[in-house]
Amino acid sequence: MIKALQGLFAGFVASFAFEPVGIWLFAVVALFFWYRLLIKRSLSQRLITSYFFGLGVLLPTQIWTGTYVGNLPWLILCFGQALIFLLPALLVSRGQRFNALAFVASYVLVELLLRTVPFTGFGWTRLSFTQVDSPLVHLYPVFGTAAVAVFMAWFAVTTNVKNFALPAITVFLISLIPNPVVFTDSVRVALVQGGVVNLGLGFNDKPKEVFNRHLNTSNSELSINQADLIVWPENAVDIDIFKNNDVMQQITQLSSDLSTPILIGGVTNSPKPRNQSMLFDPELQQVYTKRYLTPFGEYLPLRAIAERISTYANQVSDFTAGENPILFESDNLTFKALICYELLDDRFVQENNADFLILQTNNATFGDTAQLAQQLNIARVRAVESSRFIPYVSTTGITSFISPSGEIMSKIDKFKSAVLLGKIEKANGATYAQKYGWLIEPLAIIALLFILMLRFRGRD
Repeated sequence: MIKALQGLFAGFVASFAFEPVGIWLFAVVALFFWYRLLIKRSLSQRLITSYFFGLGVLLPTQIWTGTYVGNLPWLILCFGQALIFLLPALLVSRGQRFNALAFVASYVLVELLLRTVPFTGFGWTRLSFTQVDSPLVHLYPVFGTAAVAVFMAWFAVTTNVKNFALPAITVFLISLIPNPVVFTDSVRVALVQGGVVNLGLGFNDKPKEVFNRHLNTSNSELSINQADLIVWPENAVDIDIFKNNDVMQQITQLSSDLSTPILIGGVTNSPKPRNQSMLFDPELQQVYTKRYLTPFGEYLPLRAIAERISTYANQVSDFTAGENPILFESDNLTFKALICYELLDDRFVQENNADFLILQTNNATFGDTAQLAQQLNIARVRAVESSRFIPYVSTTGITSFISPSGEIMSKIDKFKSAVLLGKIEKANGATYAQKYGWLIEPLAIIALLFILMLRFRGRD
């Protein structure tokens, strides 16, 4: 029992690195204690310690997932994902060679597995998402988020000041590397946070209610030529515009009246639901379909089993995923958009090579929980990683402008209906992380295979 409690406590400490507490140092401290526990214990003890470490990280951080659907899905998610944290327990042991390197490489794989399995994964609780306010922030644009995991674990395995100096000096030298991305013309962007009447799964029970809130907020707070681009969040249009021509015409008229292109978010059916971003200028010009769908939210894996476990399962319709990225173009602007859950997918970081990146989300289904601040923090990481300004727009908050350094430049309070006006700059070029960051995880796998080979040979 004591072994489980120690692992649980260490994981619980790590959870404080996430919002709403957001103390980045706790992530490294927790990894430090986890590693120390592993190198002193037998296999069965290491497995118990690691599993409960995973629970300590996951349970408090992801509790918001059960806000409106009950505790069972939240518990299944956390108890299932905690199995991933067993990997270091299998590779780090008392008196074994290369323990430090094995822990570093295996923790990188823990984060890889969190974001990829099962189904499409759920990488929300990657500790490497917590370091945007730490000195490790300099690693994001050079080597990417996976490299932050490397350095967190590297600091955690240090045993003295001399060993600590090497990763510290390395981080300092990396911070001196010039950023190849340059900034040119400024762009005026207006973000519309129209809000919803009711938080929860039924935020759009009344057709056109959310749409009308965003339409009215835009009409009342925006004037002609006040912005170069207007952005509505995911699900701002809560009715299929292709089946409701009056809604289509109202958006077109708004774009025409304001002499400004408008990017909206809405769900269409053709015949299955699609979560889409649509650019009007003033008529509909381009459509992007969300590619990285949310398991159990936009499609239901193992539907027959899920429907027996949860009464909410039959409310989930399987969406159709998009296949290609879209480069939105309007006048002298080129930008890309990601929808909500897509900001978790590292593969899309390489694509963020336009003038700027827009993130559209709908947080109404999670109420007033830590999910809002946690998602915004991940968006800050993506801004630094791609060295892009990010207009981040939500139905309920926290709508913000994020700088390439991860700073929140301005924001709208949660649940307030308002327009946020901001000026951002166009970016040109790609960061080193966008070009080479994908190599970190394969290198970690190679390192582990090399360690296992050396250990095997050492037994001969």
